Amino acid sequence: MKFSKTFEDNLERIPSDWKPFLIKYKTLKRCIKKIVLELNAKGLLQIMADKSQRIEYSFECYKPECTLEDGPVYVRPCIKVCPNCYGQECLYIKKCDSSSSSPLDLPKDDNMVLTPLADYETHDIEKSLSQFSSVSCIELEADGEFFVTLLKELYQLNCLQKQNQDKFLTNLQEIQQMLIEVTSPFKKDIYTWRKIFQIYMEYKIFVGNTESDREERSWEFAQSQLNCFIDRIDNSHLVKRLKNPLSKIAYENFVKLNISLVLMKKFQYFNQLATTKLIKKHDKKTSLVSGSMFRDLIEKNFLTENTFRSLCCAMEQLTTIIPQIDDYNCPICLNIAWKPIRLCCSHVFCVRCLVKSVRKGMRNCPICRTKDAIYNADQKNLDMCLMNFLDLYFPLEVHKKQKDDDRERVAEEMEAITGLRIEERQSCTLL
Repeated sequence: MKFSKTFEDNLERIPSDWKPFLIKYKTLKRCIKKIVLELNAKGLLQIMADKSQRIEYSFECYKPECTLEDGPVYVRPCIKVCPNCYGQECLYIKKCDSSSSSPLDLPKDDNMVLTPLADYETHDIEKSLSQFSSVSCIELEADGEFFVTLLKELYQLNCLQKQNQDKFLTNLQEIQQMLIEVTSPFKKDIYTWRKIFQIYMEYKIFVGNTESDREERSWEFAQSQLNCFIDRIDNSHLVKRLKNPLSKIAYENFVKLNISLVLMKKFQYFNQLATTKLIKKHDKKTSLVSGSMFRDLIEKNFLTENTFRSLCCAMEQLTTIIPQIDDYNCPICLNIAWKPIRLCCSHVFCVRCLVKSVRKGMRNCPICRTKDAIYNADQKNLDMCLMNFLDLYFPLEVHKKQKDDDRERVAEEMEAITGLRIEERQSCTLL
């Protein structure tokens, strides 16, 4: 399938107000054909095919006086012919006014005189080489039309990208405020939302969430993972468990925001791919190498690389509104660090694990090995602020931890009395 058909099919379902900003792939392909005809008419294709000839291709950037400062950039492509190329009869040289003050101000048409090289004698050319080598160039009108059209479209695409980014961040802030309200520890939906966000983070839709994997995902992967996430939430009936009507609205908006971000990534990907293909086709058909120059121009003036990564990271920050239990587990027992003891090295453990560590003769921090960190800990090391926080946001986990600690304490007391562990005691058998 041709790329133009793939391009249209993949972007058929984008929002209607985005469609005018699509790269005009077919129109720009026709511009490339015009460039080939122009090069052929000026005899440049034959010269460029001759590897012994020295041809310099470049384009200068400028902005018309009537253009705003942040408006699109214009370019004037031109070919500079080195002295050993001055024997071609078909070649014309533009003699420019050397009084031009700026290297970006290419000569206007009223400053130019087209002079066929065949009119010059050999000794005349040799006599004037220094003059010609500094002021002779061939401006390519069709090439200029191609790049000006493409740069205008990229400028418009960049403006749309900024508008979408602002709109996305505004919607993100609204959802953030809704989530702060519905996930309050005094509301009943906090555990349901915590489960929803746990599942969301498992799928790593836009960015990896581990230290070894922080790569941004492609739009295909993001779309696939997002669909899996939505299906899993629907199958688990978590949305039906939400008590607050505002919670259901927040979830719907949260899903819509994810879908819009996937569409933005997809829209951007295909426009960038179309631009890359057009530049490659331009270079291949015309033998004019513009890839590196045009890439530098785009990176400097247009599409920013980190735009979507910043949006993806902002999306991920929504999940931090609700504290997750994994962030407050004791490193030893891997349960909630109830009655958290903060050692002098700032590492936090539950009090039961530290008591058992002292009984086993451990004195240093189990993580960083700070000397006597456990041995010197006392009641002053109890982190009351963290303890109140855990009691507020994780009441079920705290209650379970307290029951487990009580059961373990009773088992230790029974072991001290009977010399047997509770698990080792035989159950009573009725005869």
